[in-house]
Amino acid sequence: MISSSHFSIFCIILVSLFALQQCEIENMEENLNASKIVVYLSPCVRKRCSFSLFKNCHCCRGKYHFCSKNIKVCEKECLRLNPPRPLP
Repeated sequence: MISSSHFSIFCIILVSLFALQQCEIENMEENLNASKIVVYLSPCVRKRCSFSLFKNCHCCRGKYHFCSKNIKVCEKECLRLNPPRPLP
């Protein structure tokens, strides 16, 4: 026969396992949401300007080329000249 103390320990273990399983499900949902991170890739790449030995310019990656010594100017113009494709 099972004593009442054994039965209560069994119930505590059963409840704990259920709580642990629920916690695991919540963690899996959080991991799925965290995997939807979008990485920003600049439309500009560092290149050499004219006859310089150093990569001191930022130029567009796309079909239409534009170069600038200022990264912000390059990004603005590249996005205007080569708009990003819509996400599926």
